[in-house]
Amino acid sequence: MKSILNFPKLILSLLTGLCVSLSVSAQQSFSDNFVEYMAGLESYVQNELYGQVSEFLYDVEETPNGEDFISFVLNIKQGLDQYHQDRVGSLEEDERALAKAYTQTMLVQLAELYLDRAQELEVKEKQIFLHQYLANTGLNKEIEQLSDDLARSLMMALHSAMKIPFGMPNSDVPNYVRTIRGEDRELFLASLIINDMLMLTGTYEESEEAIMAFKSEFSSSQFNSVLDESLVSLEKLKTGALVENFSFINLQGDKVNLADFKDKVIYLDLWASWCGPCIQTFRTKTPDFEMQLRDHEDIVLMYVSIDETEEPWKKYLDKNPMRGVHVYAGQGFDAEIMKYFKVWGIPRYLIIGKDNKLVTPNAPRPGDEAISKLLELVGS
Repeated sequence: MKSILNFPKLILSLLTGLCVSLSVSAQQSFSDNFVEYMAGLESYVQNELYGQVSEFLYDVEETPNGEDFISFVLNIKQGLDQYHQDRVGSLEEDERALAKAYTQTMLVQLAELYLDRAQELEVKEKQIFLHQYLANTGLNKEIEQLSDDLARSLMMALHSAMKIPFGMPNSDVPNYVRTIRGEDRELFLASLIINDMLMLTGTYEESEEAIMAFKSEFSSSQFNSVLDESLVSLEKLKTGALVENFSFINLQGDKVNLADFKDKVIYLDLWASWCGPCIQTFRTKTPDFEMQLRDHEDIVLMYVSIDETEEPWKKYLDKNPMRGVHVYAGQGFDAEIMKYFKVWGIPRYLIIGKDNKLVTPNAPRPGDEAISKLLELVGS
């Protein structure tokens, strides 16, 4: 029997997405029927889908061929379509599209599951499979509303097809998307733009330019409205935008405001004591980074902890003292500063210029590139 590889991780993402959707429904006062609809899907994933996929895809010596897997998924899709058809009439108008987009997200994630399992396939074969999967399941024509989760799942599947870890900066995936022709081009281009905005891969201005190019090619696309909405959500992250005056607690328990440093350039490091890459950077990159900037009083290195409680934050800094300003935000990824800057992973670095005007919400990691940018901003 083969190992399950990333199956639990991907199934967990299905369940997490359901829980998030249910949480959102409660916060936005969606109907009881919608909550019931999503709860039914959660039950289906836990009690049926997990076992079906495990038996078909993992409890076998060799990866099933692509055509057989697509036939397997078509049976799942038929059941999901029937589930949706039986219940969509009880949903509010704005809930119907959301519910449909979620079932489509599940189907795209099943494609990623297959691509993860089929390690023996070459990149070109995986790319061909993904396009065939979308065509044979009808998803490339049926997707009319690109939710954030659906756009992200399409890009995650493409990353898997190209054997590139999702979230790792690269040019191969966007370059490939731009070469796509035919029915899938519009879908993948829109998904790429949305995902880049979700992950802050580029600047607001770059996203705006990408959307303008998309509209020039697809002037009547059904995805134009969601692209516009996504761009609006990034307006506060424009270069030069005034950053909200966030408040933190320092090691002495005193309140510290971002505006207290408005006459400085701030290199802001979002981290937590449980974050392995954060700690590794502190050990290998930060000492030299701090040393090279020690004589520049107009540059502040601000370390913002999002640990759930203060104890591990203080304990780490007590054992591993560092230069700079150390403050505590808490609340993990629910911290206001995390939501404001759309932070999906840490460490995350930002540069805030004088007068608390944003330079970049996605700055280089500690190193020569970051130092050059900071010195440039203070005229050194």
